Amino acid sequence: MTNQKIKVLYIAGPPRSGSTIIARLLGEVRGFVNVGEAARFLFDRKQQARNAPCGCGQSITECAFWKDIARTIPPGLADAGAKLVRMRRFPSLMQAQHSDASEYRAIATGISDVYRRVLSDTGCDVIVDSSKNPANGLLVSIAPEIELHVLHVTRNPHQVVASWTKKKGYLVTHRPTDVIAWWWSYNILSEALRSKARTYRRIRYEDFVSNPGSMLERVTADVVSAPLPTPFLNGNVASLHLQHALAGNPDKLTVGQVSIGESRAASAGPRKLLIDLLTFPLQLRYRYLLSGTDQ
Repeated sequence: MTNQKIKVLYIAGPPRSGSTIIARLLGEVRGFVNVGEAARFLFDRKQQARNAPCGCGQSITECAFWKDIARTIPPGLADAGAKLVRMRRFPSLMQAQHSDASEYRAIATGISDVYRRVLSDTGCDVIVDSSKNPANGLLVSIAPEIELHVLHVTRNPHQVVASWTKKKGYLVTHRPTDVIAWWWSYNILSEALRSKARTYRRIRYEDFVSNPGSMLERVTADVVSAPLPTPFLNGNVASLHLQHALAGNPDKLTVGQVSIGESRAASAGPRKLLIDLLTFPLQLRYRYLLSGTDQ
């Protein structure tokens, strides 16, 4: 891998849009390795302070896969990342190029080093990073020797709000208005990653769960130029193994037979009206209004 580009499939889009299960499924594909939210978690002290376990259930300092890799990252990079890689810095990151990204260079190089070490340790060819945040996606795009592919995942805002307002494992809850603001910003800025990526594909989570096998074939073909087989998948049931995914949804800890589907936690009354009023332009763009997937 020393002289080859590092292929990275970066999953972008709002949190609670299905990125965890999609990344896990991709991590089962031959030659693909799912690292969870590595680009964000390893280089952001605030994220690390949440103490989310690895997909193996251990902390990063105890995980046999990550502990040695984490030790090679200079401690100051996580502090710098917490300040530099923020949504408000998106315009600066958009303008940064390999030659003039001096303030981001150390973190960008650190990300490349981590990815290369993971590929060396696993023998895989493609990194799947589900950090979601478009700012981190831009940082990956300026990292040395990266071939970036972006998978932008959208989900009905009613489902995203419902997910964030319910307690789930080690994840905290958030107010609907905050979630709606994130849904807007993450989606709009994720679309901007198109100009920085070798390939860009936007999918609706609802379409993915209706036919995950077909969608996985399209996504893998984007990255390696040919669809790859998914023997671990039987319709909407997948056989998933332990994966060393960082941060993300607690569902990553479940191994064995996993059903792939969408909950139907429909919004009602004033909350439904509020969500529709605040999100209808993008709901129209993503075909959530006036379709079978509106609430």
